Amino acid sequence: MKIFAISGSPNREGNTCTYGNHVIEAAKKNGAEVEEVNIYDFNITDVWENYFGDALFNKFEKAGSDDMPLLKDKMMSADIILLITPIYWCQMTGKMKTFVDRWTDTINLDFSSDLGGKGLALVSTHSGMNQMNSSNVLQTAMDNTAVFLGMTWLGGIDGASKMEITSGMNEGHEIIAKDFGAKLARGENLLGMKVVGGE
Repeated sequence: MKIFAISGSPNREGNTCTYGNHVIEAAKKNGAEVEEVNIYDFNITDVWENYFGDALFNKFEKAGSDDMPLLKDKMMSADIILLITPIYWCQMTGKMKTFVDRWTDTINLDFSSDLGGKGLALVSTHSGMNQMNSSNVLQTAMDNTAVFLGMTWLGGIDGASKMEITSGMNEGHEIIAKDFGAKLARGENLLGMKVVGGE
C-alpha cells in the first residue's frame, strides 16, 4: 500500500507531528510505502477568480510555477492520502486548506476526479477548551470531500494537544494511532474493513 502523508503543522516537533508519526511508523512497520512531506515546504497559489471554471479546462496559467503539479503527481501515485493537521478554529491550518482547495485541479468536465478510488484519512489534534469535538467537525468535512471526489473515507483519529492547562494525549492515543497506521497499511478503514487496494 502506498501512502502519501501530508503534514499541515508549522511546528515539526509538536503534538500533531508526534501523533502523526505514530501512524506513519506503524504503517511502515506493517509494509506500507510512505512518502512524507510538510505542506509548509511547498509554494501553492491561492484560488483565483473563475478558478473552478479554469480548473475544469486545465487552465492553470494563473497558478504560475507553483508546486501543485508536483503535489498532484504525488497524490496520484498513492493509494491513500493521509492528512495530518492541528485544528485551527474547527478547521485545518490555512496552508493545508489552500492545498485542499486546489484539489479542484483534479476535477474533470464530467465532475469525476482523478482522485477517485483513492483512500482519504485524517489525523488531527486540537486544544479542546470549550470545544472538545472540534476535530469531529473537520472529520465530517473530509468525509464529505471524499464522497464528492469519489474517494473512500477511511476515518480520522484525534487527540488533545498538551498545553499548560491540559494534560494532552496519553499512551491510549499512541495505541490508537499505531492501530490506525497498521490498518491503513492493509487498506482498511478505522473499523478494520478492507476498502482500498486489491486482495
